[in-house]
Amino acid sequence: MSNITLADYVGFIFSEITRARDHADRVAKDMAIAYSKDDVLKHFSVPRFKIPEMELTIPVLISSAKFSNAMAFTMPAEDFGKYVNNRVNSAIQTLLIQKSKLGQSPENVKDDVFDIPIFRQPVEYETSLVRPRKSKKAVAAAVPAEDPIDKFYRLLKENSEPTKPENIAQVCLAEVFNARLVQYNLSAFYKEQYPGNEMFTQMVAEVVTRIREYTMVTQSKMENLLVNPETNIVKNGSSDATVFTIKAKIQEEGVFVKTVRNEETGQDQQIVEFE
Repeated sequence: MSNITLADYVGFIFSEITRARDHADRVAKDMAIAYSKDDVLKHFSVPRFKIPEMELTIPVLISSAKFSNAMAFTMPAEDFGKYVNNRVNSAIQTLLIQKSKLGQSPENVKDDVFDIPIFRQPVEYETSLVRPRKSKKAVAAAVPAEDPIDKFYRLLKENSEPTKPENIAQVCLAEVFNARLVQYNLSAFYKEQYPGNEMFTQMVAEVVTRIREYTMVTQSKMENLLVNPETNIVKNGSSDATVFTIKAKIQEEGVFVKTVRNEETGQDQQIVEFE
């Protein structure tokens, strides 16, 4: 038999008790009608069974539990920026060394090929105190673009499926890497040395691995507690570690719906009363 939730199990037991009360009341109603038609029985009180209070002891065998986990990318922004920069810098260093060994003089490169600065989008600031009016298009164009690594980090934090960062890593890392290739005039050389884009593919795989290392459960919530409803299994296949007992105290309560006429308005109103 399939396992069910504890809520369904206990709820069904309570609903069965309610149906039992309903069945008893209907039997009492039929007896009242029969008594009213009998010359002798109509002088007797109609028997009606009530349970003012009931205590239930229900053994429950726990089979499993359902949890929902909230995942998130937890690497600090500064650490992530350093990691991506270092990984891209390492690739650029490799290309510069390869180009140097082939006798090609790298252009726009400092004497120390290992001194590769962190790439950031240039931000232009206006120094004039009096600024001429600009059109909306000009103002929009003056807004600096978001740094590609900052955008990379932001998209990872906003990812609705944190366990699947591949697409974000592929697109964002390509933006960072291509910008660095252009900066060091290595685009054509890279295509010659890696026609199958092997270096970038390896870089993406390593970055995705690091992202997953920092993608963790930030919140865990129990959704359902599953129990096995088969009583023979509860009796024979359980132990103190797997079974707990629910003790419930039920008090019987009757509900009456009465119709009362409002003398001022002349309208009928329904009033609910409890025993």
